[in-house]
Amino acid sequence: MLNGVVRAELHDMIDWYIGINQGFDISTGKDGKYYKKYLPAELYSRYAATYSGSDYKDIWEAIYTMCDLFSELAIAVAGHFGFLYRQNEEDGIRKNMKMVIEGKVCESE
Repeated sequence: MLNGVVRAELHDMIDWYIGINQGFDISTGKDGKYYKKYLPAELYSRYAATYSGSDYKDIWEAIYTMCDLFSELAIAVAGHFGFLYRQNEEDGIRKNMKMVIEGKVCESE
């Protein structure tokens, strides 16, 4: 899920963010090949931190980094286009993630 579904959504948001800042007529490359070229160094560093090792703790840190980065970029993109960013939906997702980490989801299974 992390590197398939979730990362694909992050890539879409990064592409939109780059588009509003650099223009939509550029290519970010397959799987973000040119992100380093188009993202500010600080954002690219955070993006690179979304890749983790195999340690369970490291994976969750990468997930939270991914969520934080997505949120920041989504708010910027939404603001650019005059869209409403639904913070309550993000808050619900983060609450669910916390419950998963704490083992409070699917306890009956």
